[in-house]
Amino acid sequence: MNLHDLRQAQASFSVADAIEGRKQLNKLRAAFVKEFSIKHIAEMKIDEYVIGKGNETFCYRIERELDGLGRILGATAIKFGVYYGVAKGDDEYKYRHSEKIWGSNYKVAFQNIRNALEELIVAGKNGDIETIVNSKISTMFKGKILSTYYPERYLNIFSEVHLNYYLTFFGLDTEEIIQSDPIIKREVLLAFKNKDKIMKSWPADVFSNFLYFTYPTWPYKKQKEENAETKEYRQPEFPPAPQIEQIEQTILPPNAEHTDTQNKKGIKPDYEKENRLFKLLGDRGEDLVLKFEQERLQTAGLKALAKKVKRVSLDSDSWGFDILSYNDDKSERYIEVKATRAKPGTANFFLTLNELNTAKEKQENYYIYMVYDILSPNPKIWIIPNPFSPENKNVLMETVNYRVKINAKK
Repeated sequence: MNLHDLRQAQASFSVADAIEGRKQLNKLRAAFVKEFSIKHIAEMKIDEYVIGKGNETFCYRIERELDGLGRILGATAIKFGVYYGVAKGDDEYKYRHSEKIWGSNYKVAFQNIRNALEELIVAGKNGDIETIVNSKISTMFKGKILSTYYPERYLNIFSEVHLNYYLTFFGLDTEEIIQSDPIIKREVLLAFKNKDKIMKSWPADVFSNFLYFTYPTWPYKKQKEENAETKEYRQPEFPPAPQIEQIEQTILPPNAEHTDTQNKKGIKPDYEKENRLFKLLGDRGEDLVLKFEQERLQTAGLKALAKKVKRVSLDSDSWGFDILSYNDDKSERYIEVKATRAKPGTANFFLTLNELNTAKEKQENYYIYMVYDILSPNPKIWIIPNPFSPENKNVLMETVNYRVKINAKK
């Protein structure tokens, strides 16, 4: 995640327009919550609840009428615990239920579901996450209920694929979080929102609208036929919670007949397109290195220092490095991250003058972390001690661009 891209997206996003565009849906939501109060739910009859008994029931309205406030369509009606209708291989219309979860017959099941609904809505009001997680109500249905009754508190993103996508995009995809309950995943995304000085005042519903329709938008769906031009601009697909492995490599002398492996056909590079991709890969690389360093220090018994590791590139590009970490002797370690889709081997990257000057200034405490195979579930990190101070003669540096300044007056 790049902070500048986030700020640019926030600048183009209108909270007022998002709220106005969903005003009618929120009127329907408010009417639903008023009608299906906790008191009403406690006395609710089964035919007021189930799908299959008209378009005024609890399940029908929360799934269909309020679809625009978060989609749970697609899964079978058994997600509601009990429903009225047919089943695979059985065309008879009757009450059907999940016996394993809710009870021996549909009447018992409905009583248990009704009690669970009351408990969930109370827990949602109190922010009792443990009770919410332990509720036997199905995952997506549970999430829809919470965001319907408390839209400013609970995030209305229910697909676990989408949750993992956003967690990964924002660099929040630790193994523990990816393996956690969807309720916890939504809490982590909300915590990210609430720490941001721009988004912290946004209702959860507005935040999800921002993610789905502005930045970074929902996950890409592969098409049977894809335009070659647009494919190159597609967001790279990063696997969540990758297992990072450190590798060792030896720097070899430069080849006298060196050729640019990125441009074997002699085609003029499209630097704008390349820079866009490098930026996306670089952001992901920094996220991975941040986690790698935190884990390295924790393993070394330096937990206090692990908490201080910081991705300084999010604050400014002026540092000359991306990650501030620490060595085993507690001295500072300055890390410049470079990332590539390529397999381990040759390291081919760009370095700014500021980064080079910083490397010469920081000397032995400056490192290049080369992240290979970044689109795989098992990226590799090669830690290169400062190759610029003292200058390593085996490191080939080529000038590729210039900053031009032309004084002028009218």
